[in-house]
Amino acid sequence: MAITHEISELKKRALLAKQRMRMGYWQTVQNERTKKLAEFGLDNSETLELVRDMQRAQVVRESNLALGSNQDREDELFYEKVCKLLRSDEIITNPITKLMDSNIYDNLDEANRQRYILEISKKFCAMKARYYSEVALNAVL
Repeated sequence: MAITHEISELKKRALLAKQRMRMGYWQTVQNERTKKLAEFGLDNSETLELVRDMQRAQVVRESNLALGSNQDREDELFYEKVCKLLRSDEIITNPITKLMDSNIYDNLDEANRQRYILEISKKFCAMKARYYSEVALNAVL
């Protein structure tokens, strides 16, 4: 059964790639990158690499969401919470408590509570880094 799932996953990815090529997605991405870099006169390799990495991450997220991965949907919802938290003007001393689901936390034993907090913390650090890199890129561009 796992082989059938992998084949269908491969077919889905191939169809998405074919659709992107047909619709000129990659040409649009390239034109957008060139236009933004030329508009602001940024030719250094670090900025170019940052733009490339962010576009690559965006393509991966979009394709995973299109394939219907629940984990990716949850990650994007979590990212939206992190963005909202970081954009707010209030001083937050413990962002993990704002991000965790208290219903889940209350139903766990002590060891799993610690594991849950560590997972939320790890995700928060990754999403915070993504947020600040996107903000920095937008500020530069």
